[in-house]
Amino acid sequence: MRTVRTLVSTLCLVLTLSACADAAAPPDAAAPPDAATPPDAASSAAGSAAAGDSTPVSAKEVCAYLKGQLPTLRGIGSETGAMANLTVNLYSWYEKQGAVPSGRQIDDQTGQECPTVRTELLDLAGMESFDRL
Repeated sequence: MRTVRTLVSTLCLVLTLSACADAAAPPDAAAPPDAATPPDAASSAAGSAAAGDSTPVSAKEVCAYLKGQLPTLRGIGSETGAMANLTVNLYSWYEKQGAVPSGRQIDDQTGQECPTVRTELLDLAGMESFDRL
């Protein structure tokens, strides 16, 4: 039980720090002041990112990553701990790849490419779908 509390606390801390890090830099801080972006292009890009339309990571890469996570998740021994670990690690991995897809997109990719790995991961984490993350 202590391990679960520690994992959940760690998850909350990581998510909080991640949110604070994102809020610290204004979205247009990287653009030079004289570089003008047409309003339609900016809103279109923001809409696409918010909707989670892009999944630049291939299903094969996702499945290889998730398959590598199985031994760790098996060793945790609790659904809550496995879900916390999977949430933090999967989000961090996707963030390094460039874009974090929706849970539905992850479900679609893994359902087609590696249904056995997907099923075992979801069972270990006590979930029916990646949409829950």
